[in-house]
Amino acid sequence: MKIEKITKFLLLVSFAAIVFDLARLDIWGTTDLLYLVWNLFLAWIPYIISVYCIKKDTPVVYFTPLLFLWLLFFPNAPYLVTDILHVSLSLPPLLWYDSLLLFFFGWIGLLLGLLSLSYIHQYLRTHLNYWYSEIFILAICFVSSCGIYLGRFERWNSWDLFISPFQMIKTSIFLLLNLFHAGTPLLFMSVFTTFLYLAYKTIQVLLVDKNEV
Repeated sequence: MKIEKITKFLLLVSFAAIVFDLARLDIWGTTDLLYLVWNLFLAWIPYIISVYCIKKDTPVVYFTPLLFLWLLFFPNAPYLVTDILHVSLSLPPLLWYDSLLLFFFGWIGLLLGLLSLSYIHQYLRTHLNYWYSEIFILAICFVSSCGIYLGRFERWNSWDLFISPFQMIKTSIFLLLNLFHAGTPLLFMSVFTTFLYLAYKTIQVLLVDKNEV
């Protein structure tokens, strides 16, 4: 399936999710899940960077800053999966609707992230051997899990690196230095890294099998 066709379909699905979110506002008059629209917008940024800014023939000197920019926003895509935590705040009449809505946005965010990751992987496979590119992807999954933890539990955002860079870097270093202490996010990062990597490998296998049919 061509990238243009995939992008158009993702836009359609995203539009449907936004309509359902706005319908919740119209039917029940509650605005507490409208933040999902903003989170979905952020999830589109790494996808757009990987599809329209990074090509297989992009020189490494241009790829490096683009990769940094992509990696800065990439955690926003799988981050949507963790929004399912907010279903615990839903009232019984909204519980079924909110569960589906949160899953809907989480699925789109994860799909945008995994497809974006696959485009980055294509570039890496072109310029590196199989094992180096695979290790690079696994490292991306771990770094992204760190970013998701910082966003979910420490309440940092991607743009905070430009607004409060020293404070954010200080928090990140403290987090990494205390990974093995009691009450640290090591378990979260390990589980989410595994989840993200295996989810990506599943999508990769499906895409490869489809091309071979």
